[in-house]
Amino acid sequence: MPSHPRADPAGLAVRHLPGPPTPLLVAEVPSLEMAQTLAPNQDPRFHWWTTSWPVAQALESAGFSGVHAGAEPPHLPAVGGALLFHPKGKGRLGLTLRLLTGVLLEGAPLWLVGTKAEGMSSAESVLAGVARVTGRASGRHAKLLRGISLPSSPVAIRDLMEPVPISVGDRSLVVISLPGVFSHGSLDAGTRLLLETVPDLPAPLLDVGSGAGVLGAWYGMGSGGDVTLVDADALAVVASATTLAQGEVSGRALHGDIFPTEGRFAAIVSNPPFHQGVKTEYRVLRDLIAGAPARLEPGGQLTLVCNRFLPVQDLLDAAFGGHRVLADDGRYRVLQAP
Repeated sequence: MPSHPRADPAGLAVRHLPGPPTPLLVAEVPSLEMAQTLAPNQDPRFHWWTTSWPVAQALESAGFSGVHAGAEPPHLPAVGGALLFHPKGKGRLGLTLRLLTGVLLEGAPLWLVGTKAEGMSSAESVLAGVARVTGRASGRHAKLLRGISLPSSPVAIRDLMEPVPISVGDRSLVVISLPGVFSHGSLDAGTRLLLETVPDLPAPLLDVGSGAGVLGAWYGMGSGGDVTLVDADALAVVASATTLAQGEVSGRALHGDIFPTEGRFAAIVSNPPFHQGVKTEYRVLRDLIAGAPARLEPGGQLTLVCNRFLPVQDLLDAAFGGHRVLADDGRYRVLQAP
């Protein structure tokens, strides 16, 4: 979502996109509202590719057709170009552009739109790696770049994966990481604190917001039991599934919002996401804590690592009637309930 209260990247794009009849692939539209700005009448010229499960669900529920949810863009020969909404992070932008240009014909137009806070100030150098930049526009507190796709070979997700070895204590794990997936390239400090504080959890275990699969794979290795990993980002699901497979951990990685459709667990663990684009967003945290008691087996526990500023403790008390702080390093807290 745009960081400025009046930022309207979709409105800027509408002013500069060509008129009919050229079909267009719209990539990573951040919300239903943005999609409705682009296609108020659900114009069938637009095809939608998103890695976000909640966005895909919102578009389909609103009646949009041509919605493709997944880690890689669809191959659509009739599409004459693509519009990409700037995803969070320079690494994610580079990865998404490589995937997009791999399915576009050479010379196809490619537009990139976003706000300064979303990284558009430095985006032109990234776009120039895959397209010849031919135009620029700004307005509505947003910026738009136009490029012409350069010759490119199709790129598969597996070609962009990076193995990242991590070690905590006497245990190690190789995580399969992708640019733009949480904690890419290294073990983040909050997750390290959690693993040092709570080295083992029982199975069956649910890892919510799994990212590259660190927590689910780690605890699955320790218990030898079955784990379920859920993430709203399709790239994270692919990374998580590959991490489980390479570690020979029994489990599954699912594309979803918070909870799988069924199942109860001896443990639920999370380093919960609290960003929507560049904004702080507490919905996932609230819904995770409120819904956890019903998804835990008798005697099961919810274990979280969170930034200290997040409003976690009152939520845990309301859902479970109490909680324990297991560790606090001044930046992160590890909490457990009940």
